[in-house]
Amino acid sequence: MPYRQEVLWSCYISQETNDIILYSIVIALILFFQRSIETRNDHGAWFPLLVRSTPAFNKVNGYQTNGEPCPLPTFHAFQCSKLCVRDIQTCPAQFRPSCAGGLTYCVDGTCRATCPTDIASACTCPGAPAVQGNVYPCYGGETVDIPNFNSSELETQTLTACANKIGVPDTVPAWNPNPPSMMWGDCPTPDYGQLTYTEPAFIALYTFYGSCVVSLVGWTLYKRFREKFIKMKFNRLRTTHMREYEDDGSEEEKKAATGNPPKEILEDDDTSSYLSSLEPEEKMVIKAYKRDWIGVFVFLLYIVQTFGMIAYMIMLTQDYYTEYLLFRGNQTVQASTFIAMWYIFFGWFAALVMFQNRLPNFFRIQCTYSEGQYVQVEKNEPPMIFLEDDDFIMRSVRGLEKWGKRKFGLDVVVTTSPLQKTRTGTKYFVYQCTRYVYHPETQIFIPHEFDLGGTNAELAKQTKGLSDEEAAKREELVGPNFIEVYVPNFLMAILREFSSFFYIYQFTVLWLFYYFAYWQVGIADTAVILLSALVKVIVRLRSEHRIKKMAEFTDECNIMRDGEWQVKSTADLVPGDVFEVAENKTTPVDAVILNGNIVADESSLTGEPLPIRKFPLRPDDPTPYDRIGAGKTSTIFAGTIISQAERTEAGRPVSALVTHTGTGTDKGELVKKILFPTRVAFVFDEQIKIVILILLACGLVCLALAIWLYAKGTSAWFYAMFAIAQLVSPLLPAALVVGQSVAAGRLRDKSIFCVDLPRILMAGKVQLFCFDKTGTLTREGLEFYGAQPISDVDNIVEQRANQVEPHFATHHEKVQDVPRLMQMGIATCHAVTILNDQFIGNPVDIEMFKSSKWKLEMTSHEKDDYVDTFTPPVDKPGDDGNPIHILKRFEFVHARMSMSVAVLDTTTNKVHVFVKGAYEKIKDLASPESVPEDYDETTSDLARSGCYVLALAHRELNLEEIGGMEAFRHWNRDQLEQNIDFMGLIIFKNQLKDDTTENIMELKRGATRTIMITGDTALTGVYIGRQCGMVEEGSRVLLGDYNHEKDKVVWVDVDEPQTFNDVNVDDCLLNAEHTPVELAVTGKAFHWLVEQDMIRKYLLDIRIFARMTPNGKVQCIQLHMERGITAMTGDGGNDCGALRAAHVGIAMSDAEASIVSPFSTSVRSVKSCVELLRQGRGALATSITNYKYLILYGQVMMMLKIFTFYFSITMSQNVWIAIDVFITVLLTWCVSNAKAAERLAPQRPTAQLLGPQTMASAMGLVAINWLFLIGAFVMLYKENWFRCNEFDASAVNLAKWWLLADNFEAAILALVCLYDFINNAAVFNFGYKFRQSWWRNYPLVILWAGYIVIVSYWTLADPNNFGCIFRFNCGTKSVLEQIGYTPPSRDIEPYNTPLGHNVMPWDFRWRLWGLCVGNMAATLVYEKLVVLGPVHTYLARHYPVERLKVKY
Repeated sequence: MPYRQEVLWSCYISQETNDIILYSIVIALILFFQRSIETRNDHGAWFPLLVRSTPAFNKVNGYQTNGEPCPLPTFHAFQCSKLCVRDIQTCPAQFRPSCAGGLTYCVDGTCRATCPTDIASACTCPGAPAVQGNVYPCYGGETVDIPNFNSSELETQTLTACANKIGVPDTVPAWNPNPPSMMWGDCPTPDYGQLTYTEPAFIALYTFYGSCVVSLVGWTLYKRFREKFIKMKFNRLRTTHMREYEDDGSEEEKKAATGNPPKEILEDDDTSSYLSSLEPEEKMVIKAYKRDWIGVFVFLLYIVQTFGMIAYMIMLTQDYYTEYLLFRGNQTVQASTFIAMWYIFFGWFAALVMFQNRLPNFFRIQCTYSEGQYVQVEKNEPPMIFLEDDDFIMRSVRGLEKWGKRKFGLDVVVTTSPLQKTRTGTKYFVYQCTRYVYHPETQIFIPHEFDLGGTNAELAKQTKGLSDEEAAKREELVGPNFIEVYVPNFLMAILREFSSFFYIYQFTVLWLFYYFAYWQVGIADTAVILLSALVKVIVRLRSEHRIKKMAEFTDECNIMRDGEWQVKSTADLVPGDVFEVAENKTTPVDAVILNGNIVADESSLTGEPLPIRKFPLRPDDPTPYDRIGAGKTSTIFAGTIISQAERTEAGRPVSALVTHTGTGTDKGELVKKILFPTRVAFVFDEQIKIVILILLACGLVCLALAIWLYAKGTSAWFYAMFAIAQLVSPLLPAALVVGQSVAAGRLRDKSIFCVDLPRILMAGKVQLFCFDKTGTLTREGLEFYGAQPISDVDNIVEQRANQVEPHFATHHEKVQDVPRLMQMGIATCHAVTILNDQFIGNPVDIEMFKSSKWKLEMTSHEKDDYVDTFTPPVDKPGDDGNPIHILKRFEFVHARMSMSVAVLDTTTNKVHVFVKGAYEKIKDLASPESVPEDYDETTSDLARSGCYVLALAHRELNLEEIGGMEAFRHWNRDQLEQNIDFMGLIIFKNQLKDDTTENIMELKRGATRTIMITGDTALTGVYIGRQCGMVEEGSRVLLGDYNHEKDKVVWVDVDEPQTFNDVNVDDCLLNAEHTPVELAVTGKAFHWLVEQDMIRKYLLDIRIFARMTPNGKVQCIQLHMERGITAMTGDGGNDCGALRAAHVGIAMSDAEASIVSPFSTSVRSVKSCVELLRQGRGALATSITNYKYLILYGQVMMMLKIFTFYFSITMSQNVWIAIDVFITVLLTWCVSNAKAAERLAPQRPTAQLLGPQTMASAMGLVAINWLFLIGAFVMLYKENWFRCNEFDASAVNLAKWWLLADNFEAAILALVCLYDFINNAAVFNFGYKFRQSWWRNYPLVILWAGYIVIVSYWTLADPNNFGCIFRFNCGTKSVLEQIGYTPPSRDIEPYNTPLGHNVMPWDFRWRLWGLCVGNMAATLVYEKLVVLGPVHTYLARHYPVERLKVKY
């Protein structure tokens, strides 16, 4: 592949510079923002903004249900503070401390033998002056009811009530450091002094972020100066060099050295090498870099700063739990600093992830190649294959994504490689396992290819090998014959896994959880994310180690160097080397066989189950060499195992000529495709980007509502970020993978193995399924069905000489009944050999030879000129048992569709030539007068009845006429196969597998079009297609074949070929509704239709593609892929290319064929294909279900948040933990356990996250949940016991969110939403058409029922230990006793509301429970009847979605 590149230099300004400048601006803005959100009081002290809120549209505790104003409430069980006294005798008697004999009560509230002088008083307060003198705490804990409670007079009322209750004067002062005799022990607001912004935390902030700005900006300026200097120096040298070059260089070199790269490359950076090829995706920009000690220091500093970011965030989080001591107790400043640092933290790590591949070279100096130590390769981002649905929204989002990538330089794939030197000083680097060598004369890096010769003869003559000197030169250009695959260690694999943008989002969101007193859920979510990542890392490492094991191979072999055999490593092999091929060794390169017969096991590479016989090239063969086509039988491929290597020349080992090494081999190309695959974008993956944008917009709505209804300042930001975190769940990626993992496990149980999990979802959308015939639809081997020679075939030479008109004789089922001459052809015209008492070769040839009963003599032919020797069976005395020797053999090739042998009959000493092949091909090769008149009719009838038909032709040679045996040995294939006469047909039966028909019908019932792509004849394909039900019963089948005379495809009715021998196929297709029509085409017709650009017109009407070559199969698959998601199955071998090309390929092979296709199975049955689609559809439906469940989780959270914002309430901390840990995580796992449906439905599950069905399901459930939640609050506000006991948040600091759940509103909200969270999983568990019935998902049913029972218990039960853990129907113990309930035995933190409890009346609990059950029933009915049931059916019938219209 030709390459050219150009070196251009000018000022280099990197993208990273802009990022650094941006960081410095952000820091300045943050510090300004930090000060602007603070405020001063009249005394100059800094204090946090107070957060006060009440419902915006109704007055709290304003009126009763009858319209009367609410009286002032009684604050029940108010907890009085302790008393602090100078003398414990002044404590009220009931609170006076006492100690056991000999012990003294100390100021710290403990009894000791002696009281140390340095102990602190229990009455000391943080952030306040030290208590002067000895001040002792009295016992406390008394509760008091405060009638006519007014929150605005909280301090006065509580002190008076507590003083009266305890029996002390109401003149007892509040806390002060030097009380007269007693004081109340309530600590005042901590006062750590005025914030000066010179505290250690700020000094650390200034120092740390200042070092970031100074180091990065300073390095950028230094880097630009150095690179500008290097550029100026280079330009002077380049001008001189170009003048000399223009005088001496050739025109092509001048063009290569002076051509300009595209404008966008010039605009990006002139100091680069521009390397282009014929393929646009191969274009690359190559830049050289060198280390600089300042850059190394700054890079190390950058690493330290990255860890410093984490350390500073840990410090801020720890300070939150120590009352903001580092910030002198100033919550607002501390929270503002955290918010600012959180943004910087997110930006820093997001930039680190996005620019991770560019980052190392940012800390290096760009330079010339002669100075360079590294190269940065920038290659266009690989083209993405989009599957399904390309609407306006998708195009817009894709365009926006493309613009953003281009803006930030992310539209290219950046790789850095060390710039190394060969032994002679030539510079090179390795990119994607391929060596690129530097050519100073043209200043380009190119991978090198050697032209060893274009024809078989040119290659066959290269038997002398290379010299050590020449081999060393070639190794410098192509590198060693070793594909090095980098597999990171476990720690690096973990880091690589977490270096994606969504993980940055996840962990920055979880940092909020850790900071804002929600660490329990943060730990649970972190554990789930880490576990998911761990599983992915383990699976990926196993796959990479398998690829490494396959790719990296070294061994010892004999290599001919300097005219003699030397033992060297296989890594030393280079193109042009000659090496010895040894048995039971793995082939290290792609090579052509120079001499000897070889049997190669290619199963590890192609999946071909049987070993393949290989033959040497012929020195007299001028045919162009094609290693994939006609030359395949003379080519051994890297990675295959040599089962047998038989010498054919005395004293000369079996040898081969190396043609390709490393990644140039077929195996190397396969490894590269596995390591660097083309990305495939499923509609599912594309639409989730739009969904995330929508959810982020919802998060902004929540932020606005939080600011308006709920809080101001930092608290509003935190609540809004929590809302975003719950709308876009950090668990979403892990949940989407779970369904695929479960499906992969179930496929494994069915012996179907998958190496690419996302392809399972594609399997759920397969519309077109292509099948190979032999070994896939039909049994593994063909059954010999006899032969049908022409009359008097033993005298065929005389017949042709006398011009006797040929006629078919009777059909002989046994070879023994066949005339001797044709029997000889059947027994010898093949390439079967024996290895370890097993026949090796083409399965058809093996079956034919075994049926002949002849014997292959396993003797060495080193001393004679024979290829093989066969002896006929001797059943009775007098039978001819003389051997038949093979003088010359030309193996079967797909391109010619024939093979030939020349044999010596030792009985008659005559030389016979037999040519065997496809009956169409033999008809073309044979002399026309030797072909019976009814040839086409006879062969068509046999093919039509399901027979596999081969034809055999004959020629008798007179060696004297052709110059003797020596002249004959120089004959090429064309000479041997000319002037041949047809002698008969060899017939095989092609039997269907027992389960093929039922599984083909299952696929068709499942709305999957089945297509046959076979190398067999079209009529046989039609017969098998009808037998298995692929061709619709009663359909008219038209066969298209290319007619040379008319130069067009002629369509013939296969059932009445004489009557309808030139049908107008377009008219028949227009009338297809009246008379069903199926089309079949031959390989020639297919290629003609492709050349005329007509194939797409008929593609989805053609059921059978016959006589297809391996390349033709690939082309056919690619054409189908244009129309829909396409699957391909075959048994390996010549199906490898098609299996690799298809969206979903499943190789039916016992071998490790997974390297060829994403799926492989040892169960050689169409049932595996059905199972793959069944599990794929189930996995796709499950992934959509998991997606909807987590989206509904976010929507219920949004609904819940809006209510909490309005009422200034929340749920208890334990309820949040129950939802986020136990309910969401476990139910997500349970939903993924739904089993795939037993049968394929007549449609495929939707893959559209924004499709009508998905949107109707999600939005309908959201609406129903909103209605019932509103209904619950309407019902609550109609209750007399609730009005005047509403929650009043007017004096509550909303930052202490866990104190806002002890009220009726919070209990109602929590209970209704709990039912929603639980029931959403059940709603989406309906099996519908792609999964089994809901009750078959036992884990989900059990867990769902258990959760509903638990929440029902919370709703209906009187105060109890379990309910009080979650603050449902509970209260302060003394208050519960007052209202007639037995308090639970466990400790209950006192309620912070005046009412002191949230126990709902018995009848209301049942009505609330009924409403929640009604909510569940409504959502279930809506999903079952509207989304999945009759309403959906009606709408689908009247407003159908546009789908691929095909005949299944």
